[in-house]
Amino acid sequence: MLEETKLVADCAGHSSVPVSPCYTAVETERQQISHELAAFHQRRRFEQQVRSRQSLASLWPVALGVLLGVCAPFLHDLAVNSAPWALTLLFPFSALVGERGLHFSRDTAQALAQLLLYAQFPLEGLLVRIALKHRVGPFKVIGQVTRLHVFVLLYLGLVTGSFSQILAN
Repeated sequence: MLEETKLVADCAGHSSVPVSPCYTAVETERQQISHELAAFHQRRRFEQQVRSRQSLASLWPVALGVLLGVCAPFLHDLAVNSAPWALTLLFPFSALVGERGLHFSRDTAQALAQLLLYAQFPLEGLLVRIALKHRVGPFKVIGQVTRLHVFVLLYLGLVTGSFSQILAN
């Protein structure tokens, strides 16, 4: 019966031989450090998951830009059918490429205008993401994108002479 008790104690991780208190303290400290290390790694994995979710969530402007880029031909057709100024207002970069002052051939201008029709919104989404990443407020970002459109519209108005026609009337 005594042998069974020793066997059970040995199997449970307890020795029947007396152990020095120093060894017990070291073993306790080792177990505590291993638990703390496991907790640290678990916290680190959790923080990495949170950061990856945050980085995916910060891609919403680009995703919205891609969605609008896919819908761009429909928006183009809608703008053409509604008013001639709406096309320039919605897609100023496509209109800018068609200007004679840039000295593009007709085919090149049409190809670039088509490319910018699809690429304008994803590029603007990328610019918005970069601005938001640098802690610029959302209203300032909207203002920057609006200013970009206004500057292109002003340039188009000055180059094409639209403003002189408007002022003459």
